[in-house]
Amino acid sequence: MSQIDIVLALAAGIVMLLGLWSKPIKKSVLQEPVIALAIGVGVGPYGLGWLDLATWGDGAAILREAARLTMAVGLVAVALSIDTRTIARLWRPLTLLLTLGMVGMWLVASGLAMGFLALPLWTALLLGAIVAPTDPIVAASIVSGAVADRHLPRRLRDTISFESGANDGLAYAIVMLPILMIAQPADTAWTEWLVDSLLVGTLGAAAIGGAVGFGAARLLAHAKRRKLIERHSFLSYTIALSLLTLGISTLIGAEALISVFLAGLVFNACTDSDQAHEEENVQEAIANLLTLPMFALFGLAAPVEDWIALGWPLAGVVGAIILLRRVPVVLAMARGFAPLTLADTIYAAWFGPIGFAAIYYAIVAAEAVGDPNLWTLASAIIFGSIVVHGMTATPFTRLYGRVTRRAD
Repeated sequence: MSQIDIVLALAAGIVMLLGLWSKPIKKSVLQEPVIALAIGVGVGPYGLGWLDLATWGDGAAILREAARLTMAVGLVAVALSIDTRTIARLWRPLTLLLTLGMVGMWLVASGLAMGFLALPLWTALLLGAIVAPTDPIVAASIVSGAVADRHLPRRLRDTISFESGANDGLAYAIVMLPILMIAQPADTAWTEWLVDSLLVGTLGAAAIGGAVGFGAARLLAHAKRRKLIERHSFLSYTIALSLLTLGISTLIGAEALISVFLAGLVFNACTDSDQAHEEENVQEAIANLLTLPMFALFGLAAPVEDWIALGWPLAGVVGAIILLRRVPVVLAMARGFAPLTLADTIYAAWFGPIGFAAIYYAIVAAEAVGDPNLWTLASAIIFGSIVVHGMTATPFTRLYGRVTRRAD
């Protein structure tokens, strides 16, 4: 049986089956990412043995590029789902989450890695940076659907979506610093980090994303006024926006995740709400075609034997990072989170899932420093986060709804 035929059938089957059962799944403990992940493990070398990523060529490169493409489409879908009118009111909690929160999660995760695994300083800081950003695609599965719409206020859903979309790209700077410090002399590393990672990689990426998003919105508005665009062209426009921004930013050497999210956000802000809502729906549908199979692909690539070999220290660091990387950091900043309530802050403190950006950064880092153990460690943390945050999404969302209704 051809591996490609199995892949096509599996990918299509996952999207179709989870689509047919989307409503009861959203109400259950087992969310779509967890189910897709379990399917990937089940058909992989540690399950039925139908598929083995190692037989496809460079498995790491395949997974890296699949994660990058999935993130590009998913980030624009998340950006289009945000009500940009509420962002101005949320500037305080968002600023704290993307600055002190990001640095705090990085340092806490790094400290836990050193404590449980006895890693060298810069290796621990690299692992901490890889798992610091929250994942917008896993987060989207938590803050979307009937259960979330019923129980979570718009301000909380937009906070989680905006933070998870923005910090995936911002993590680039903190990932690159330890990579450069490990691979080069300190003075050379600092210079390259400031110029390439901060100036070009981060600020340049933001400029590219803003320009592409604004230009795409203006061109679309012009085409609509002149009645030049047909419906099917209109619906494919944001997919092209995702890929165009991804390609331009990568060619220039900027961080694509920053560019893509900002392009989607600016495009959203510069289009009318009905138009943005229509594009959000189609972008979300297309994103599902990529994200659900991507979860399965990650399950397929999971290095289970390597996890088992590392034993309890790995299990300890996975549990500790899931529990402690984010919750105490966010709760420590709770006083500055207005207009979010205490219940909002507690919910946002727990739901900071780790996902596709971490997969991408882990593979890039492992290749850059020549340490495959980074992938083993990071993949275990990512796997644990997807399962734990995915399975607690519905119960915690319903609990939030009950608590806030009583408070009202």
